Amino acid sequence: MEELKSAKYLRRRKIMCRIIGVAVAVFGVWLWSAGNWSEFWISVGTVILIIGIAIWMMGSPQDYNSSTDVCAMISMDIPKTIEEFYEAFKTIDTPLGSCWLGKFYTMKQTALVWGPDNNGQFLYFWITNAGITGYLGYSFLDSLIKKRINEPLIPVSENFGDNLAECVCYNSDVVLLQKQLKESLENFAKTGVPLEIKESNPSEVYYFSEDFKLTGQKFELYDKDGNVLYEVNGTMPLINLYIYDNNHEEIFKMTKEIGQVLTKYKFYYKGEPYGVLEKQFKLVRHKFEMNINEGKLELTEYTGSIGHNYTVTVNGEIIGSIMDDLKINMPNIVYDNAVLMVYDKKYLPLLTAMAVMVAREIARDEEDE
Repeated sequence: MEELKSAKYLRRRKIMCRIIGVAVAVFGVWLWSAGNWSEFWISVGTVILIIGIAIWMMGSPQDYNSSTDVCAMISMDIPKTIEEFYEAFKTIDTPLGSCWLGKFYTMKQTALVWGPDNNGQFLYFWITNAGITGYLGYSFLDSLIKKRINEPLIPVSENFGDNLAECVCYNSDVVLLQKQLKESLENFAKTGVPLEIKESNPSEVYYFSEDFKLTGQKFELYDKDGNVLYEVNGTMPLINLYIYDNNHEEIFKMTKEIGQVLTKYKFYYKGEPYGVLEKQFKLVRHKFEMNINEGKLELTEYTGSIGHNYTVTVNGEIIGSIMDDLKINMPNIVYDNAVLMVYDKKYLPLLTAMAVMVAREIARDEEDE
């Protein structure tokens, strides 16, 4: 009975958002002609059109979550309370500690909160009054927190000393925490069992010796102990990018195809064709796809965080992440070069190549701005 009620609510919500979204979008387009195509009315109409599209996207969790990383929608087969979620998650450790119950100035509902850390970053989860949909958000404005109802059983731990690798792991895990928590919350909503939160370890961290420059340069990738693993040749004119091992043997070559509307790179592994990485048309985030022998590889930007951060998956399983502009600040250290988190080491050469490609595209975008 409760499942049927939830299904009806979600279906009704989807239909309502679709109708309202279309009506608002059509009104926005109508304003263009009604205003004689003046610059003012085109601007107003475009804003209203975007609002209409946003309302349309709120109709279902799938549409909503594909449009933003700042907040994720989670649907319940059976209505649940925030207290049920708290009891299930209160002993689960995360990079932001365990959750606690709190109140915000911006909403009436009680929310679950993870954090905040020393930078003010926190995640929060609240449920609508019907108990059928929940939202997981990210913020660094801890001044929005009005009241703590209780305290976390496991506090945030940020004692890294001068260990840069551990600090990088922590910052990377915080960036990816929302995605993991979403999957865990969804699993609890469906099965009643939350998923554990995976944390990185320093052996999975790799650094570039310097940031990418469009003027071209050679630089290295090294592990947490400072051992050089690969050399990157990114010299002008930057159409071809090369990854060499310590014997200066070519491992990967990336060739950018010129004249494409959407960015496209041909990848070669030890001289043989490996795949073609193509940028997909997305309004919100950058996404690239490539078919490889193991299946479908996807490089997806995570827009719900500071900096330029990407996850890399093969057939939906994460194999690593690329973090750029983490802006890590430690005593006597300020580090803002690109960082690789590699969860399957056989993909380290590929992830190195993809990180260089990403760095090139970021540098180009920043120059265009």
